[in-house]
Amino acid sequence: MSSRLAPSESEFALWRIKRARTSDASRRVLIAHKDKSIGDSLAVQLRLKGLQVIHSQDLKSVRALVGSWQPHALLLDTSLDSDSGYVFLRTLQMDSEMTGRLLVAMSNVWPADPVQMLKDAGFDAHCRRPCATWRIVDMVEAFFSTPLRR
Repeated sequence: MSSRLAPSESEFALWRIKRARTSDASRRVLIAHKDKSIGDSLAVQLRLKGLQVIHSQDLKSVRALVGSWQPHALLLDTSLDSDSGYVFLRTLQMDSEMTGRLLVAMSNVWPADPVQMLKDAGFDAHCRRPCATWRIVDMVEAFFSTPLRR
């Protein structure tokens, strides 16, 4: 008999609950992940929820997409930004356009990317490999489910 145990914070966590301030027609998610199969799998699952999704595998195109497409949620493979000490993410947070956006860290197996380091970098949530993708999809769907009133 197996039971489904809740993951520990080192595997999956949501630290700051946010809600999207957007209409249903313009719910945009940017997946920045080196692994094509992971990014594409998440993209398909999120599109099935009615979201607009772009998957990019390099930080240069992610930077351009953040500026031009202005996603409401960013799922970031930490290996794209961790070597710099999360400079990209910290720069995003200084941009007023990114205020209220959901920022999710997708990190590798333990001990890479300690939880406190991810919190300090400014992520709202994280999942650590081999986290089930449905957890990420549920979190993003909840982010868009009850928009705040302006």
